[in-house]
Amino acid sequence: MGKRLRVLEEWVLPLSKERIEELTSQFGTPLLILLRERVVRNYRAFQRFLPGVEVFYAVKANPHPSVVGLLASLGASFDVASQQEIALVTSFGVAPERMIFANTIKRREGILYARRVGVSLMTYDNEEELKKIQRYYPEAKLVLRLKTPSNGSRIDLSYKFGAEPEEALELLLRAQDMGLVPVGLSFHVGSPCHNPKTYATALHIVEDVLLKARARGLFLTLIDIGGGFPLHTYSNEGGPASLEIVSEVVYPLLEPFLSRGFRVIAEPGRSIVGNAGILVTRVIGKAVRSGKIWYYLDDGLYGTFSAIPFDKARFSFYALRESDQEVLCTLAGPTCDSLDVVAEDVVLPPLEVDDLVVVPDIGAYSWASATTFNGFDKPQVVMV
Repeated sequence: MGKRLRVLEEWVLPLSKERIEELTSQFGTPLLILLRERVVRNYRAFQRFLPGVEVFYAVKANPHPSVVGLLASLGASFDVASQQEIALVTSFGVAPERMIFANTIKRREGILYARRVGVSLMTYDNEEELKKIQRYYPEAKLVLRLKTPSNGSRIDLSYKFGAEPEEALELLLRAQDMGLVPVGLSFHVGSPCHNPKTYATALHIVEDVLLKARARGLFLTLIDIGGGFPLHTYSNEGGPASLEIVSEVVYPLLEPFLSRGFRVIAEPGRSIVGNAGILVTRVIGKAVRSGKIWYYLDDGLYGTFSAIPFDKARFSFYALRESDQEVLCTLAGPTCDSLDVVAEDVVLPPLEVDDLVVVPDIGAYSWASATTFNGFDKPQVVMV
């Protein structure tokens, strides 16, 4: 188990055992530690691997003010999905031109708020949304979201959103006929996407729609390639794919658009903050049930581990207790709901109440969707 802990400290967790214990002593548990240096590194890597592509951080991935504020200071732009996210980003002095309201089904209040603060770039994928925008924000700049395949992705994000490609031209012309301003096309290949060829398929669909629009006198200028980029940034970090590898396929496909003067934007979330988050949770109870050891943690499926049901995520678990022994155990959350089982058949050293369990790569789509079910507070968050 000692060897396992050393591997953990080298890359997965660049914090010492002593530093973790110091932070939990100061802030308590559960505690989500965000690594400032890693957020910066991931953002810079995106600029390096996809030069010329504007980075619009997907706030939904992790809307903690420390993340938004840091990225704002670096000059990032933002993908926002609600009035609340617009207000959060605006509070850091981000200009409205650095935001895209990338929710194809928006609340009336959200559209009105976007108009009031000047966030004009927004997506749509159906005629009813056009009617709403015409009524509440007719001068908005519209990006039509297309339905594209999600092959090789854990989550299909074209199931709920996206216009059928054969309907795209009609929706673009309809917007124009209504006096609105269509400026571009967007898509999302699913999340996380480990098959970069899926981007090629999506961009082929985009090119086809662009040609049809141009033939009807409609010249679009923007392409939004969405998010879904892998958790890992560099190929030597492990995992089935990395942004570095994906970009080797995707960037050559984008260069022709960039050379023709298209504005190309992307909406990374997971690849910016996913591996920058480490959860520290405490054992609050233990029991033997049907011959198997159960450890009860002070965080669960209704908290940071909400990424398991909502994002279909799987995590690795490490104990700060070093031991030559290992046991097969079940990890459960603190709530009274029997569904609150975090993971089964986990191998850990024998643990005692108050021992700490560390979970890396949990910065995206986790704390963001945590609740206060049963009155348990969301984890404290600290950026170091």
